[in-house]
Amino acid sequence: MPPKKKAAAKKGAVSDEPGQLPSHLLKTYSDFCKRIGLSPHPEVSKSLTNEENAFCGRQIIIDGGEKESRPESKLGAGGTRALCTSCMGLGEGMPVHPETKQSMMYKQLQELRIWRSNIGDDGAASLAELLRLGGAEIQLQYLELFDNDISSVGAFALGRSLSCMMNRSLLTLSLDYNMTLKSEGVAALCMGIRTNSTLKKLSLRYCDIDENAGGPLGEMLAFTKIGLSILDLMGNRLSGIGLRDMCPGMRRNASLTTLNIADNNLNTTDEDLEGLTKFADVLQNHPTLASVDMQYNRIDDLGGAILVPALDTASKEGGGNKNITTFKPDSSIPTETFGKLFKNGGGGKKGKKGGKKKSDRGLKRDVALLHAAERGGANLNLYKYKYKSDICQNETNSQWEVGVMAQELVAMGGKWAAAVEGDFDCEDGFHLEVDYGKLGLNLDVVDFDLESVKLPELSLSSIILL
Repeated sequence: MPPKKKAAAKKGAVSDEPGQLPSHLLKTYSDFCKRIGLSPHPEVSKSLTNEENAFCGRQIIIDGGEKESRPESKLGAGGTRALCTSCMGLGEGMPVHPETKQSMMYKQLQELRIWRSNIGDDGAASLAELLRLGGAEIQLQYLELFDNDISSVGAFALGRSLSCMMNRSLLTLSLDYNMTLKSEGVAALCMGIRTNSTLKKLSLRYCDIDENAGGPLGEMLAFTKIGLSILDLMGNRLSGIGLRDMCPGMRRNASLTTLNIADNNLNTTDEDLEGLTKFADVLQNHPTLASVDMQYNRIDDLGGAILVPALDTASKEGGGNKNITTFKPDSSIPTETFGKLFKNGGGGKKGKKGGKKKSDRGLKRDVALLHAAERGGANLNLYKYKYKSDICQNETNSQWEVGVMAQELVAMGGKWAAAVEGDFDCEDGFHLEVDYGKLGLNLDVVDFDLESVKLPELSLSSIILL
């Protein structure tokens, strides 16, 4: 499991050092934009002034909207440069420390998400500079650059900034939907990441990666000091050749726990079957791998049969890898073979530990009110929802969940707010988590069909233990 870092659920970034309030960064950023002739981006301002966000000042989210959105809605390379420069506090006209007269870096930023903002390679280079020069003091842990036209040039800059001794803070790097990245960009990125022992999650969904990326990815995984535990390659074109070329590195790897190669053009050609044979050997012997997703690969019964000995722990031989508790094959595989491959070991977003559950509204979709009941002088709303598993919101975990919304509890105050705490992990960055034990809620007894449940039929008293 990737490491978690607890964060108190309080408003804004708190520091006694000068220049560390979100308002200070906003002024520095606005002044710098004015000097270079740019308009401050409204979503930067929103992220730094939104008091409803428990992580205001530590988390900045910028969404430029769909491709056809107006150009002014895009942060662009210049806006990215302005934001990074303001965080680093370097350059003429930047505020200085009142006592030391030295430049002041904004050290509170820990999560940065820039979506659909046309930052390109120049914007990626600015962020690489932030990781490299600010890495010692700006402890950025989560960087998500979704659909930003980043190619091999920007990938090389990011990879170099994450190479050995350059940055020790970043835990998650997501470059999903950069279709310009391609295999050349993956190779450039891997050159730096392979010597990084800090990064825990790398996500490269839908980046137009083909079989030529298999070798560089395998070489990255083979490095003894690599700390990567989650590798998400969904929606690319690795095919059997790319999978085959990844396998030598995966055999030497001892850090990976989660691998997603869903929808990667694996079929039943000779090259695909060769790749699956090599992969079966990896699955059977990998010491840390626990979760693998191979959905939307039409490997049929022929390919599935190759993988069965590596996963089927119930067979007489009992040679399957018992460490792998989650394995998702494609649903087109015949029932008998599918049953031997499929494993649903739980965990992830829908799991609960110690009565706690991720309850941040930002992580959920398809939210519907199930019941509202007055308890302790306040309305406690219970919802059904699904967790997001893709930023496009076209994909969710298929299972319905039941729970409350952390933001509502914070607004209610008192004992309700006391059940909410901030959390950080490599999957979701900063989010709010609810301790259901403090609310007196036991959700394990909910056994009705959430697909068809009618609101009047739900009795809140059946799941409240007070």
